[in-house]
Amino acid sequence: MRIHFVTACRNVLSNTEALIQSVRDQASSDWSHTIVDDCSSDGTADRLRALTAGDSRFKIVSNSERRHALRNIVDVSRGLREDEVVATLDGDDVLCNPRTVEILLAEYERGADVVWTAHKWDTNGMNISGHMPDRVDPYAWPWVSSHLRTFRASLLGRVSDDNFMNHRGEWFKRGYDQALMLPVLRVGGARKYVPEVCYQYNIDSAAIPSAERDWAERDQIATVNIVRSRGFLR
Repeated sequence: MRIHFVTACRNVLSNTEALIQSVRDQASSDWSHTIVDDCSSDGTADRLRALTAGDSRFKIVSNSERRHALRNIVDVSRGLREDEVVATLDGDDVLCNPRTVEILLAEYERGADVVWTAHKWDTNGMNISGHMPDRVDPYAWPWVSSHLRTFRASLLGRVSDDNFMNHRGEWFKRGYDQALMLPVLRVGGARKYVPEVCYQYNIDSAAIPSAERDWAERDQIATVNIVRSRGFLR
C-alpha cells in the first residue's frame, strides 16, 4: 500500500518548490505524486519538470485544454491501482508534517476507508476539519472533511461520474472538495479524522482579481448547494 498524491494546478509557479519539497520531506518513502498542470500561463509546468527531473516518484502531466481540478483528480485517481490511497494536495498548498504518509498509512492498515487530517490556514492557523461518525449521512453533516483529504482509490469504482456533474452533464469547476468527498464518504465504510496537523492551506486572495474571486465564490456555493440537495447519485 502507498499514498498517491494527486495535484491539479494552474499558475502556481511561486509555490512549486515548496510543494515539491514538502512531499520529498516525508519520512516514509511509500508515496508517489501525479501533478496535472491545467494550462498554466506562468511557466508552472516547465518549473515542475525541472524540479522533479530524474525522480521517478513524480509524474507531470500538461493538459492541452482546461479540465479544472475535479475532473483532473478523478481521472488520475481512476487510473490508480485499487490498493493505492488517493491524497489530494492543491498546487498552492503544502504538506507541513514529515510524518503525513506514515500517519495515513497507519490508519489505512487499521481498516479505514476514508481518512482526513487537521490542517492550518497560513494566515491564522485555523482548522475547520473535525470528526464525522461512520453511520451519519455525509450530505447532511457539516463540512468537516477538508484538508488533507484521502481515500482508498477502489472507492471510486462505486461512484458514478454523475456525482461530479451538474444537470447538464458538465463537470463541476468549483467546490470540488465537497463534490469529491461526499460521495466517497457515502460509499466508504470506516471513516477516520486525524487531529494532527499535516497540511497548510495557503490563502493568497491578492493573486486573484476581485471580479474573478467573486464569481468563483458564487460558483463554489452553487456547486455545494447542488451536491448536498440532490444527495448521492447511483
